[in-house]
Amino acid sequence: MLAAHLADGWAGGPGKGARLFSAVTPGAGATKAASRDTALPLVLVALVVLAVVQNAVVRVAVPLVLVMAAIVLFVRGSRRRSSDKAAPRGICVDGHGLFFQPESGPPQNIVPLGEPFGMTLVTSAKRDRMVAVWSSPEGLFYVGSTFEGTARRALGGLFDRAFTAVGDDAALEALGPDGAPLELQPSDFAALVFAVEELDPSCIERLVLSDARGAPLTLDGRELVVGERRFDLTAPLEWRPFVFQEAFGQAVAVYQGTSIRQGGSEAVLVALLPSILPYEFGEESDLDRSLLRDLRLMQAPPEEPPPRDARVAIDRLFVLPVRSALDRAPRASQQPSRARA
Repeated sequence: MLAAHLADGWAGGPGKGARLFSAVTPGAGATKAASRDTALPLVLVALVVLAVVQNAVVRVAVPLVLVMAAIVLFVRGSRRRSSDKAAPRGICVDGHGLFFQPESGPPQNIVPLGEPFGMTLVTSAKRDRMVAVWSSPEGLFYVGSTFEGTARRALGGLFDRAFTAVGDDAALEALGPDGAPLELQPSDFAALVFAVEELDPSCIERLVLSDARGAPLTLDGRELVVGERRFDLTAPLEWRPFVFQEAFGQAVAVYQGTSIRQGGSEAVLVALLPSILPYEFGEESDLDRSLLRDLRLMQAPPEEPPPRDARVAIDRLFVLPVRSALDRAPRASQQPSRARA
């Protein structure tokens, strides 16, 4: 049925030429194997009972129960495999949007690609996990992939553009609209990211967010918009990272702040600090260029809490992308002074 939809297209769904990337169901293979592996021992036990037990009632009743249980397990596994083949869960993409295909029902358009959207890549410090996060007026959408060894080569070209999540495992979780994990094979994950980037090469430098009050918080590589304030990233500006803490009863919350000033405009972006514990990089962790950049951008001295009315909340996942864009902008303090007449 899905193949027919992809071929013919329908109102609000993927059209001709749409690509489907099937999700990997964590534990699905183990569950199916467990059904088969459990059914076979039951049959073997039944044969042993027939050969060894002398009591006629036990010799008939026990094998009968065991064989019936084995049949039930086998049928359940077969139905599950049949259901998986009939409705592959995953992601569809065409020139109009990014669609989530549930196990049943029509696809859902979750990221309209005809409107401005952003695509942010987040990776673990060990480079064994990556998540793609799409930001749009519809909200945030996550797709993840886990890999090791040779599978990492499929995503090798993406690491230079990814940002590192250190001490924040929650940032590397990817759940679909149905609440279940949304994971792709490494090769499919890379192909999906490249397919979207081909449609809009600028999406990798863009954020389409809103603050807690619903005001726009957007970044397009050349301009940062925070509510009614606009910061030109091609003109000189001042920014600094810092951390501060606040007590709530007996608990203490630690925040990371990013102060931005340009002309008469000023904003302070605030997010929770994921972890205050030092992260130890093992021998398996390669200190590549993007990781060194992120470690530098994470460095921040402690300061007093900023005024509450000056704070603008931002998801901690996007702190590094914003700081990276600010870091590339010219600094006002670095501009050469004009010669006096």
